Amino acid sequence: MNQGRLEIWFEGHEDIIQTFLIEINRKQIILPKVIRMSWLRAENFGNFEQHLKAKKLKTFLELSGKLYPDLVKVFYANLKFSNGVLKSSVKGVEKDITRQTWKDMAGLRQRGVQVRKGETSAVDEFNKVQYFNQCVRNQGEQARNFHVGRLRVEERLLPMVVTKIIMPRGSNHATLNEGDLVVMYCIQNGVMVDWTNTICDHMMKAKRIMDFKLPYVVFISKFIEHFGVDVEGELEEFTGLLNCVSTLNIHKMGFTKVGNTWLVEGDQGANIEVGANDHEAGTSGGNREEDEPQPMAIDLYNPLENIGPTYSH
Repeated sequence: MNQGRLEIWFEGHEDIIQTFLIEINRKQIILPKVIRMSWLRAENFGNFEQHLKAKKLKTFLELSGKLYPDLVKVFYANLKFSNGVLKSSVKGVEKDITRQTWKDMAGLRQRGVQVRKGETSAVDEFNKVQYFNQCVRNQGEQARNFHVGRLRVEERLLPMVVTKIIMPRGSNHATLNEGDLVVMYCIQNGVMVDWTNTICDHMMKAKRIMDFKLPYVVFISKFIEHFGVDVEGELEEFTGLLNCVSTLNIHKMGFTKVGNTWLVEGDQGANIEVGANDHEAGTSGGNREEDEPQPMAIDLYNPLENIGPTYSH
């Protein structure tokens, strides 16, 4: 890596440059996902759309546009969390991510319960086994594991939103942990979550844990632009159509659409109706692995063919 570029990014702070080279630069960035409310309406997921909008997630879930992958890594190298505020600097521009910044950039407000894996006490009524069993298609089947392949169609979309956008991780989207389940529960049951706390916690975990890939590339790129960082000459990419959640994702889950209704193929080859608002018991079919390889995102005007190891699905 060019030493002169490193000097510009970190203003000559050799200790941070070494941290960047040893810990951050080798990490992959998680390929961003986008889910559009207009698509949910068009596909008859209006109830699901209302759940997301009621939790003030619309703007955050629809974030798209320019990506600055190198500068995102610089952002993580300088990232700190102090007194409830995220702080970072890029190319000498040091800023706090304030309450107003969260609202302006992502439509998120710092209010609600704080939930994460291992910290669910703020949601007294939450029980991960009971909740998961309420979401499976076959209501007579008890949870042995928390695999998404057993869920109804709307509940299959919800883990995708949680594990690829709200708390994105680089692998194992098919098995849900306690943190995933409590966030899903809150979205579906009217519990307001402090999303800024959730995202801060996830960012710091991504920086701290060696094999954790870096999330929120679009979100952080928006911060970089908002803070007025000079991006001239920096690596620049764009989100494209393949970053968007689409019917292709639902088909890969094992569902097919007939008219306005999504159907899942049952164990005996019978098609069972599973509508967007359907809470009837179904079958245990449709268990295709969600983590199968996905195509690299390509923008119509800005191909991402030369990303190399920077991005991870």
